[in-house]
Amino acid sequence: MALEVWHLWTVAGVLLLIIEIFTSGFIIGVFGAACFAGAVAAWLGLSLNVQLLSFGAATIVFAFTLRPFMLRYGRSGAGQATTNVDALIGREGRVLEAIDPETHAGRVKIGGEDWKAGAVNKLVIPAGARVVVRAVEGCTVMVEHQKG
Repeated sequence: MALEVWHLWTVAGVLLLIIEIFTSGFIIGVFGAACFAGAVAAWLGLSLNVQLLSFGAATIVFAFTLRPFMLRYGRSGAGQATTNVDALIGREGRVLEAIDPETHAGRVKIGGEDWKAGAVNKLVIPAGARVVVRAVEGCTVMVEHQKG
């Protein structure tokens, strides 16, 4: 069984969509989706010129319709994950060394890591107390005493 032209268009479309998974911006994906318009034209037995015209028209249409949709909704979770020190905000920890705003002393353990700490409300927090990280200032986590 020999490959027909529409098979080539389809394979090209699938390969481009696979490549799009590893890139951003949904540009290669537009070309991949447009390949399927060329595949339909080839499947209908239309000439190469019509196939290329179908591919070009679909590229333009998808660039102005599918791409904005995919950028808005297709990767909605992308870029929202907090990383580095921003991921500490909201996490709970335990005071290892009493936090005293006057002496600038204090250490907390958060998720197995030892951090220099300060109190957001400028109150003394005793060792062993449970705290919640409210901010990060340089290499110091600013915590609040957790009641209960």
